[in-house]
Amino acid sequence: MRSRDERGSSLLLVLVVITVIATALSALLSRADTAERVSKSLRDQTVASYASDGAMEAAINNLRNSSYNGESGQKCFGLSDTLSLVLFNGLDSAAVTCRPDPKQVVVNCCNRPTNAVLALGRIPGESGLVVDQPADSTLQIHGTVVANSPVSVLAGQLETSGLLSTSGSDPEYPAISSVPGHRALPSCTTPNAVVTFLPGYYDDAAGLTALMKSDSPCRGSTWWFKPGTYYFDFHNSENPLLATGSHAWTIDSGTLVGGTRTGTFPDACASPLDGAADGVRFVFGGDSRLVVKGGRAELCGTYSATEPPIAVQGLTSGAESVTALDGRPTSVSLLSKFGLTATPARLSAVDGVAASWKSTAVNDSAPLTLSGYKPGSAIPSGSVLESAALKITHRHSDPGTADRLDLSVDVGAGTPVAASVAGGPGGTAYRTETVPLDSDALAQAVYDGSFDGLSIALTARLAAKDDTEDIDAVRLELRYTAPALRAADGCVTAGPYPSNTSACALVSGPVFVQGTVDAPLGVLDLTVAPGTPPVVSGGVVVRALRITATGKLSGVVISRPDDSPGFTFGVQLTAYICPGALLCPASGRPSLQARIGLVDADPAHPDAGRRAVTVLGWWRAG
Repeated sequence: MRSRDERGSSLLLVLVVITVIATALSALLSRADTAERVSKSLRDQTVASYASDGAMEAAINNLRNSSYNGESGQKCFGLSDTLSLVLFNGLDSAAVTCRPDPKQVVVNCCNRPTNAVLALGRIPGESGLVVDQPADSTLQIHGTVVANSPVSVLAGQLETSGLLSTSGSDPEYPAISSVPGHRALPSCTTPNAVVTFLPGYYDDAAGLTALMKSDSPCRGSTWWFKPGTYYFDFHNSENPLLATGSHAWTIDSGTLVGGTRTGTFPDACASPLDGAADGVRFVFGGDSRLVVKGGRAELCGTYSATEPPIAVQGLTSGAESVTALDGRPTSVSLLSKFGLTATPARLSAVDGVAASWKSTAVNDSAPLTLSGYKPGSAIPSGSVLESAALKITHRHSDPGTADRLDLSVDVGAGTPVAASVAGGPGGTAYRTETVPLDSDALAQAVYDGSFDGLSIALTARLAAKDDTEDIDAVRLELRYTAPALRAADGCVTAGPYPSNTSACALVSGPVFVQGTVDAPLGVLDLTVAPGTPPVVSGGVVVRALRITATGKLSGVVISRPDDSPGFTFGVQLTAYICPGALLCPASGRPSLQARIGLVDADPAHPDAGRRAVTVLGWWRAG
């Protein structure tokens, strides 16, 4: 029997070997190709990276050597906001676009406080700085702390970026020079509303407190104080037209926001350290003060190039005074028994030149109407009437009887004031009678700033026939206290705080201040919760500062802004690379982006070639 032919098996084996070798060669070649392509891609990316870096540096150098400062009508690169770089990197071209960011503020030696905390008080028993916090908490202050009185850390630790020192003096920051116009409180009947306040003078602490109580009709509202200057000098204990109460304005509900509104609390208003948005200045006079109890408050100051952005200020000088008004008649009724003798000139001055009338019957009478008595200048709104009286100088001739004067005084609103003057026996001597004008309508007119004079219906009565009544003068003596800038006094300046029960803080509670607190005669008593931003970002000048933490703190509580050497505005640059193209359109996917700040000694007049550039950000497209 013949054996099987094995040539077919050999052929099969050869084919298997060839297939394995071919597969291995194919994988090897594929891997080599992939490695080549990866290498090429990496080379391309590296070239593109270098190209985009170079393009960005070219754009930055162009700006450094220009006088571009973002003013209206200017272009970043001369005639255009796009810098075209033809064949910038061998056969590659590039384009860089420029977009100015909003202008930034300049913080330097002239518009930021020297210290984070300056406590000026020297009252025995009163600490310049008191920190009350949990034992495992660390209160941080960014900047130097200067205190003329002891620093007391009841628990935990105090960290500052500057040394604690003593012997500080008041920097005497400028205060407002005049009282702004008087404002009435806004009306509100709906809870959770936005209640808008306008800049001006506010004198009613009881009214503000009632508006912001937890059970008021507009409880839970946002109390928005629009940008501007606010002067709080409360007169609830002096002005009978206002509800009686203390001079503490208490917020027990809602959120107070002072300045340009931006978002939610905190950061509810635009900080003067981030831009030039308008803010508020809350100025307190006398013993007026702010207590944030159940609500919360955030105040943002206004940027200034020459002084710190003061958001809260307690006055250190000024006093109110009483103004006397001597009113005279400017008009007298023509139809009168006094005839032509009754003239404004005769009835204005005590000079013996009188208006005269002679009775023609027993129990005779003669009506006379006088008007005018206008103030020489308008009485400012918000003034408090101290006293008002008519001074009537008169006589009659019959020694055996007495004369009488009946008066009805019309102040323009309300019921006229009625009064009578019982004269005396006749003779040659004049007598002056004082007739008090106790009139709510007159007090309201003075308070409203609407007092514009009054009219008097006077009736002279003589008991005997042929008796002569001489009226030498009918004058108005009015005394009022106009709104004035008043230095802190009363409990605000009393110490030591808080052990003295008659002492009080100028501002107390959970208050955030984006700006500077300037109250050299007052105390700032702040409540701080963990996880919140700095409660005062622009430094504190006070008599004393007390900080109470409601939990373990982990961030800066009081801050003084750092210097910025003329940083005026930012520019965002975007680079595009076009390999192998003559022209590169500024579109598609960017190769590189950057944000830079231009720094000039004089931001308004850049010196081309000598300006510095600060790189604020540099990132590639993801």
